[in-house]
Amino acid sequence: MAQDSSPAGSSVACPSCGHIQDRTNTECSVCRFALNAPGMIYQRQADGSWTALKDIDLSSLAPRPIKPPPRYFSRLGLGLIALLILFLTVASIWAWRERQSGALAEALEISQYITHPLGMIVPQFQLQLQRSEEGNLRVTGLCNLPTDTQLEVRVFADETLVAIDYPVIVSAGRFETRPLLNQGRPFTPGTLRIRVKGDFADRWQPPTVLLVVGSLGQRLQGPLVQKQGDATGATLTYTEDFTIN
Repeated sequence: MAQDSSPAGSSVACPSCGHIQDRTNTECSVCRFALNAPGMIYQRQADGSWTALKDIDLSSLAPRPIKPPPRYFSRLGLGLIALLILFLTVASIWAWRERQSGALAEALEISQYITHPLGMIVPQFQLQLQRSEEGNLRVTGLCNLPTDTQLEVRVFADETLVAIDYPVIVSAGRFETRPLLNQGRPFTPGTLRIRVKGDFADRWQPPTVLLVVGSLGQRLQGPLVQKQGDATGATLTYTEDFTIN
């Protein structure tokens, strides 16, 4: 049904006694109930009369207050958290700078040691030959060079180079070649000369080796070592003759 807050003309039923009367009356002619009160809402009935509506709950139409979000931390707590974050940040930056300065000092110390090493190393070798039934030759040796030193092993018959292996890596003072052949053929009984050679510069040896012997092999001394006097570094050569049956 249509609603109107101020319907014109017609009749109206008194909300108090129900008496139907002219709607222009300001109060009921029977019970003196006030009609046309400000804010009164009327509803038109099927017979054309108007009935005042008095028990309508309009509270649901009113805007509800917005609740502020709950505060889990007080201002003091937020301040303490901010100070903790600031402290952790400063501590992290300080620790990082300390590590950087320590790493820089260590790198500088290593660099100075490599270029000006202390002490000396006199290379020594002890070689052995093993020939298999198939005629393969294997050279093994003991030495006092640092681990990871890269050596070259050559095998000569008279003055002819017949086999070579490179790199032969020193591990815990020991090295061993792969099985070698005499220019692709099995080795036969005879006299052989084994030559072990090592060059000591950054293009030939890893940093771990140069840290021990010096950037150019400065710590290497003795009759097996030849110093070039330039940036090519020291050269180590050891030769020994063997007779195989």
